[in-house]
Amino acid sequence: MGIIDKFRKRTCTANAVYPRSSKLSTLDPTRDKLKVVYDVYEPRTTRPGDSVVNFVFLHGSGMNRKIWDYYLDKLAEPGKGWKIGKIILLDQVNHGDSAVLNERLLGTIYDWSDGARDVCKVCVDELFTDEPHNTFNIVVGHSMGGFQALCCSIMHPGLFQLVLCIEPVVLMKRVRASNNEDITIITPAFHDALATKMTDKFDSPEQFSEYIDGESIYTATIPVIRKDVKKFEIREIAEGVLKTKISSHQHMLTYLCLNPTATWLMKSLPFIACPVVCLYGEKSKWCPPENRIYLREHIRNYWETEVADGGHLVNIEDPDAVLQKLNSVVSKRLANAISEEQPVLDDQTRKHKFDACYKQLLSSRVIRGTPKL
Repeated sequence: MGIIDKFRKRTCTANAVYPRSSKLSTLDPTRDKLKVVYDVYEPRTTRPGDSVVNFVFLHGSGMNRKIWDYYLDKLAEPGKGWKIGKIILLDQVNHGDSAVLNERLLGTIYDWSDGARDVCKVCVDELFTDEPHNTFNIVVGHSMGGFQALCCSIMHPGLFQLVLCIEPVVLMKRVRASNNEDITIITPAFHDALATKMTDKFDSPEQFSEYIDGESIYTATIPVIRKDVKKFEIREIAEGVLKTKISSHQHMLTYLCLNPTATWLMKSLPFIACPVVCLYGEKSKWCPPENRIYLREHIRNYWETEVADGGHLVNIEDPDAVLQKLNSVVSKRLANAISEEQPVLDDQTRKHKFDACYKQLLSSRVIRGTPKL
């Protein structure tokens, strides 16, 4: 059964969060308001009465929401007592269809946490429209998307019950400026190496196809996903002139804007309340080992697993192995998370519940002792 047979799809456009974290995020911060494009997939058939699990997928730098289409009909049904509700795939403001809508507005700073705030805004609007809210929400993010998934659990506690990060990028080596500004600085050699993967203009579909197959970040991607990317990412801006939806400049600046937000995230990791599972490529060299160690040591409810022989782009180069891990994690977590739908509370029951909870609060928060700093 394919995606069309299994899911209904709608494509939505929403206002991105405003104001942005930096005045350089747009060219006119007093007027420019960005948009976010996302897809919502819902099952064509559903079981009545079961609790709902929702998925949100976040792409990495330079990619788009279409890389996740391959995953949709391969997600395991959560099992007895649960059903899939919505699956949301989102283009960040300077990627994919969002980038096209925002093309005239985008500035030179893309704060990764702004992307997380956009995700939270979309999810609050999409995932809490039905009563009652007996849902289990899972955010899955790769690379930059993994960073943003972690941010979501801090910025909006309670929105997600499980964070799944694939090769999350948080702690990276960088050039330290003499004034010690907490910003990302890279070497010219690294800049030039990145730029070779960021061509955005082409003379023909054949030239674009050859670039995707042989020079881009998608070179080792499985054919099905690479075909989806080719079809989605290219557009004709004039006769005989093709351009990718993401510009080479916007692609580059995502790599230049990790800090200072990464410093904030690193200090905030201990406040993540929900479980976090990180999936790494066994042979990935993109992040230094310290990145993985730091996450392991500073996230309370943390688990990790590896994909054998996987690299940093394991989600598009070996998606079946990632899906196997993802489905296993989700099934285990949901098996212990099934909750019965709570009855509607009448006024008397509400009063009794408040009184009992307040009594418990006082017993734990009002205690004899000497106040200290």
